Amino acid sequence: MTITIHTILIVEDHPLYSAALVQMLQKTVGTDAPVAASTVQQGLRLASSMTNLSVILLDLHLPGVNGIEAISAFQQKCPAVPVVVVSASESRQEATMALRAGAMAFVSKAVTPELLSDVINRLMSGQLLEPEWITPHGKVAVSSLDVLTLTERQNQILALLLQGHSNKEMGLCLGLAEITIKVNVSALFRLLGVVNRTQAVLAARRLGLG
Repeated sequence: MTITIHTILIVEDHPLYSAALVQMLQKTVGTDAPVAASTVQQGLRLASSMTNLSVILLDLHLPGVNGIEAISAFQQKCPAVPVVVVSASESRQEATMALRAGAMAFVSKAVTPELLSDVINRLMSGQLLEPEWITPHGKVAVSSLDVLTLTERQNQILALLLQGHSNKEMGLCLGLAEITIKVNVSALFRLLGVVNRTQAVLAARRLGLG
């Protein structure tokens, strides 16, 4: 019988909370010794060398890197590994942005160890298939997060963006100046909570916009 050894990467700059996560995971989750990093750069280096990496636990507010950019960086480095944001924030906007950027779960640091362990175990067993936001008061339906409302122009530009067109090509298709397209694309990125075209496509499809 083959036993799969799961490895979890913790990216957290607060040493006490990081140590608490390591200890908690060793006790409650069927995993090899969790590996901890204090910066996104260190986490990316470790992720490159880790085998059987199953889950990445990521603090959203690490020094030097925007939280959404950090999610994107780990997705590019190891696209098959789900990212769970563990954050002191309970901001609806931050939860929305993180989930739209590709995180599979946004979990408050104030939840019980049992709740966090449950999220991780469901991810590793393939039972968590849709993004979740977990607060100290329970699970918040992702469908209840801010509804995205686009203008007619933004819908046109998003449709062309999903088809892979450049700003110049979109301008030609719509009869608009390239600078106008750039302004609208930047506005779309802000609405979707993303920082680049790849993230925008993933977020739009996740929201059923493409």
